[in-house]
Amino acid sequence: MRVPRLGRPKDLDGVTDVIIEAMPDDPQWDYRFPKRCEFPEDHRKYTKMLLQCFLDPKFDDWVVMVVEDKQEPRAKEQDPRIVSFGVFDVSYKNKRKVGTGYKTQDRMYRALLLVSATLGGASRKDVNREHFDAFRDEQIKAYERNFRGIGPDQIHLQILATLPSFRGRGHASSICQWAMDLVFSESESLQDVSVMASPMGFDLYKHLKFTEMETFDVHIPGEEERLTLRAMIYRPKTISEASDVKKGVNVIGRNSGPGRVGG
Repeated sequence: MRVPRLGRPKDLDGVTDVIIEAMPDDPQWDYRFPKRCEFPEDHRKYTKMLLQCFLDPKFDDWVVMVVEDKQEPRAKEQDPRIVSFGVFDVSYKNKRKVGTGYKTQDRMYRALLLVSATLGGASRKDVNREHFDAFRDEQIKAYERNFRGIGPDQIHLQILATLPSFRGRGHASSICQWAMDLVFSESESLQDVSVMASPMGFDLYKHLKFTEMETFDVHIPGEEERLTLRAMIYRPKTISEASDVKKGVNVIGRNSGPGRVGG
């Protein structure tokens, strides 16, 4: 199992390649982007803009963890490439530093999306706009119902993707485990990891001992098509539910190099 590392702006093309190839296997991608094959340029352009936000050091409410691997692990002539990545909301760090008056960067993020809309985002052709908005709105409501009370004590897993040919090697699990270990090692300030699990990810999170809080549907009135999501949470109860934190976990600070925290 490869150890995740902190994603950097230079990884933008690599993570974009992963999400473009990996996510169509998930029903929520078809639900939101049914015309991505018809308009691949739009699909890549606006997906890349989103990932650029997450990798930008100015937006340090988020962190991206990446895993690199080779198709043939022992092939010396092959260079490792990014094959899996996760995007985490780690705004707890800034909430901890600033206090109750902290305004999360999703405000800036939403403003940036509005700006991108003026550059053509409002007319992108790969998306079903009604489904896209419903997907966003229902997740916001579910987050309020299930997670809002936890506030600054939580890490939220926003995106998780692995290239199809690299699945089954434990890469997605190692990215989740990074966050789970962080919660365990910072148990005085962190309580849990949350996620809105799509159909593709549910079995993985269940295997990793995430608890299902709620099942809800994304659905446009009058349509038969619907998408089922699950609000899930991981909260370690005993040391046996976390990996060996004595080995440490990667530091998530944007401005620091690779490092370790933990006992």
